[in-house]
Amino acid sequence: MPTFSGLDHNCSPWVRTWCRWLFVVALLLISHLATARFYWNCYATNSPLASAKPLTLDLSLDEWANATMGADSSAYLRVAQQFSAGQGVTVRVPNSDPPRIEPFAYWGPGAPVALGSWLSIVGGDRMNTFFWFAVFCQLIAGVVAIATIGLYTRGVWPLALTALFSGCCPPLQQWFYGVNLTSSEIVSIVPVSLMGFALAKGFLAYRSSPISHGWRSLSWNCVGWFAIAGALIGVHSLIRDSGATFATFLALFVVGRAIVADRKRVLLAISIGAVLIAGATAVRQPVRMWNKQRIGAALVCGSSEGSVWRYGLWLKHDAFDWYETSGIGLGEYLNPEGAHRVEAYYSAGRPRPQLFSLCTLIEGMIERPRDALSFKASRLPVLWLGTNRWPHAELSLVSGWCLAFYGGLAALVAARWWRQRYIPEPIYVYLLLIVAASSVIHYEFRYTFPIWQTLILTPGLLLATYLKNGWRDEVSLPSQAVLDPIGSGAPGRESIAA
Repeated sequence: MPTFSGLDHNCSPWVRTWCRWLFVVALLLISHLATARFYWNCYATNSPLASAKPLTLDLSLDEWANATMGADSSAYLRVAQQFSAGQGVTVRVPNSDPPRIEPFAYWGPGAPVALGSWLSIVGGDRMNTFFWFAVFCQLIAGVVAIATIGLYTRGVWPLALTALFSGCCPPLQQWFYGVNLTSSEIVSIVPVSLMGFALAKGFLAYRSSPISHGWRSLSWNCVGWFAIAGALIGVHSLIRDSGATFATFLALFVVGRAIVADRKRVLLAISIGAVLIAGATAVRQPVRMWNKQRIGAALVCGSSEGSVWRYGLWLKHDAFDWYETSGIGLGEYLNPEGAHRVEAYYSAGRPRPQLFSLCTLIEGMIERPRDALSFKASRLPVLWLGTNRWPHAELSLVSGWCLAFYGGLAALVAARWWRQRYIPEPIYVYLLLIVAASSVIHYEFRYTFPIWQTLILTPGLLLATYLKNGWRDEVSLPSQAVLDPIGSGAPGRESIAA
């Protein structure tokens, strides 16, 4: 491992800085291009790593869409073709007689617009066009990841680790480079990574804002970064509609934490919560109005209506194998009679059906608590490790990679907590959202993909924790609260021992 010691003693500071950044950038490019070459070869040889289906990158767009019929990515590809051809966000209905084109609003417009724009700019009639789109998106996310960790450390090796793992991330790439080559998950990694950077800037500005009651605690720099984060959450939600929930969750997290541990900044926290929700709404509202004009419904994503509270919880849990694997129909499993009542409530158009669904679910959980816990616990490997449900789960490269990074995150939190140091919120706050939603959602591995845009930072941050002067602007936390946003300057355990 090079030490750059020669650079440290024989070169000027700006030369050392440029050489270190060149090393990081070179590692970033090598990592991403090597991974791209590997999966290109997988497609070329029809390796199972790429797909169990006979898919190659020299297939035409129509051939690929037909070969992957039934997958979400097939629908996105068809809409992207329409958008690239100047037909807007529409879909040519397959096998329709006579042929017809319909507005597409089943999912958000973000993914097909991005894919269609790429097709218009780059051109091409083969699927290798979208292979390079996936490579490009991951490279941009890698650049943003390096910029994000650079807010916490300037150590060359933490930056290098982030560059390496941004390009080598099997949990994401074995999903991307298969039938899902035109999936919304690929498109979303760019706004999610930018959102992570904006949140890192916002939380750091929060920590440095004045500690005082009332308007004196307001930091416009802090509020501005959270407003940008809110807008990026809105962009992400146009691609993955479930992302809109994150704005509300994050607002509650910031305000709730301030009430518990930082009351002098409650007004600032409330302002942050307001701009998060306002930013996301400002992005989503024009799309809602646009859909109202073209399909008569003010929505972003038609499939979201009832996806959790009507269908995800109350469909027959064993109707299909993938229902059983992912845990669809928890409510129906616990309370079959309640499933009929919930469906009747929805069909009658009665008010607040989500609340009725929740109350009925709680009723079933109270009656059969052990069954509810077993139902969810047995499917945790599906969500967090990308395997089958327990006891059919088997370790693989992806599940081993996940375990290693989850362990790294736990080690980072433990090390920072033991040293009474600040724990960056972006590395865990989206994970908290998934944990909070786990009791009601069904489990698919792709739901955890957003956390990987910050999870890849953990090896570098963990290394920086053990390097001398590894973290920039260290701020100690008071011993009583790991989630304290700013710290009080209390000495850490090392200082006390000294």
